[in-house]
Amino acid sequence: MSTQMENLVSDDWEKKENLPLGLIGAVIGILLGSVLWVLIGQIGFIAGIAGYAIVFCGMKGYGILGKELSKTGIILCIILSFLAIIGAEVVSLGITAYRELGEYYSLTVADAFSLLPELLKEPELMGAVAKDLAIGYILSIWASYSSIKNIWRRV
Repeated sequence: MSTQMENLVSDDWEKKENLPLGLIGAVIGILLGSVLWVLIGQIGFIAGIAGYAIVFCGMKGYGILGKELSKTGIILCIILSFLAIIGAEVVSLGITAYRELGEYYSLTVADAFSLLPELLKEPELMGAVAKDLAIGYILSIWASYSSIKNIWRRV
C-alpha cells in the first residue's frame, strides 16, 4: 500500500510544473533560437523562421526543465521571446558594426558594441533597425501563431 502511495506522490511530483527551472530552460532555448536570428541577419535577411525558432526553443526548454508547460509558461516564453528578438537584433547590429568599421578603425568587438548607442542616434540607422524589428515581429507572429494556439489548447 505504501509503495502505491509513493508512486502516486512521485508521479504527481514529476508532473508538477517547476517555474524557476522552466524559466532557466526557456532562457537557454531562447538563446539557442536567437543564434539563428543573428546568423540569418548576418546574411542580410529577416526571417519568420528565426522568430519561430526563438519561441519554439523557449517553450521546448521550459517544458524540458520545468517538467510541464502551462499557460503561464507559454505567456512567459512569448514575452521572453519578444525581448530576445530585440537582443538578437542588437547583437546582429554589433557584429555588423564590427565587420564594417573594425577593419578601418582597428576596433575590437567590444569597441564596436560600445559604439552602438552613438550609431543608433543616426535617424537612418534607427529607422532601419525599427523596420527590421517590425518586419521580424510580424513574420515571427505569423510563423508562430498556429503552433502557439495548438499548444495553448493542449495545455
